Amino acid sequence: MRRNWLCDYTVLVLRLQKAIDAHTPYSPSEEYLPPEWYEQVQHEPVHPAEALLREAKALSATVHQQHFEPQRTAYLAKHLRALETVSRRMLGEHFSLQEEVWRCFDLHVEWVPESIFEQAYTLYDEGLPGSGSIAERLQHWKASLTLPPEKAHVLPSFFQRALTEARRRTQVLVPLPAEEHIEIQTITDQPVRAVASYLGNYRSRILLNPNVPFPLTDLFYVLCHEGYPGHLAEAVLKDEALIQQRGYLEQRVNLLYTPQFVISEGLALLAHEMLFAPGEEEQWLAEQIYPEAGISPVHFDLRKIQQATDLLWGVWCNAAWLLSEGRPDAEVRSYLMRYALMDEEAVSRALASLHRPFHLTYTFTYFYGRRLLEPILQGSQRPRRLHQLLKEQLTPSDLNERFFTEWKNED
Repeated sequence: MRRNWLCDYTVLVLRLQKAIDAHTPYSPSEEYLPPEWYEQVQHEPVHPAEALLREAKALSATVHQQHFEPQRTAYLAKHLRALETVSRRMLGEHFSLQEEVWRCFDLHVEWVPESIFEQAYTLYDEGLPGSGSIAERLQHWKASLTLPPEKAHVLPSFFQRALTEARRRTQVLVPLPAEEHIEIQTITDQPVRAVASYLGNYRSRILLNPNVPFPLTDLFYVLCHEGYPGHLAEAVLKDEALIQQRGYLEQRVNLLYTPQFVISEGLALLAHEMLFAPGEEEQWLAEQIYPEAGISPVHFDLRKIQQATDLLWGVWCNAAWLLSEGRPDAEVRSYLMRYALMDEEAVSRALASLHRPFHLTYTFTYFYGRRLLEPILQGSQRPRRLHQLLKEQLTPSDLNERFFTEWKNED
């Protein structure tokens, strides 16, 4: 009975993703799913929203009858609430942005005060070299550390070198399966600089576009986020701990618009801070990367600059609020340029991202994910809590409850 229920859950997730974007459906490796479940969705037409909603409601009504462990049942119930919400949205039902974020991501959100962005500007002012406006200094700093086009061919080797270092440091905190491996491949036909995917069987891939300008100070910010100890490390460790050891087959499929991604994105934004003390990233890059790249940077505080960048994810949240209220793109564009320090090209990319189906709500996972996890991943208990985040089924409300009832006084 349980396996039939888990099959229905898996198929629903795959059908929803296929319905959201019929041109690029979610396609995990065939080795990662029972082939009959995978093939069923791959070769069927897109299901109508009415049918998807019925399936979500039926699963919600029966999840407590499966006699899963209480934590697992609660986790699945919150994810089914998200799947039902997505189905209802596809039927044309309207939710307020606040309600939709709660239903999909188990988050209570509000307008981010602009005073938060002032904190980011203070960090930039303290961390960036040079003089002039913050925006000008930030742009000049990035340009001074960006690999010149004529040297773009060495970027994959820099990525591999940094990936090896990130894996080594992650192994000290959280042992990875011996057969775990990430392959780096280059792409040139997509407007991204790096994107990662888990293939199953402890194998992963990071696609890198060497044609996209890349400030070398972002090496670990990107690789730790996408790889170790961020998204791919989480996928590998949950495969080992939940799927292989405990038979939690629902972990084999993930719809973006579900509570687990708040934790995934928050952890990914903090990933590099789990591996490097302040100043260590700059030292490693100065010794291992800059000489070969022909770069001689002036002094800067990378940790402060990165923390400022993360705070400005709150600007994206407010842009989502404005768009949800029906404000014109021109007004949102002005808001992003003013508070996120974006140029015209970056704002155009941001607006295109925000206008993607359901992405207004997903935007909140970054700012709120980091804000949720930052106090948890402090002090002497950081390694143990990192283990739990990487290996357990958790939602934002779980972490709030656990932090304020169990963890707050541990340190």
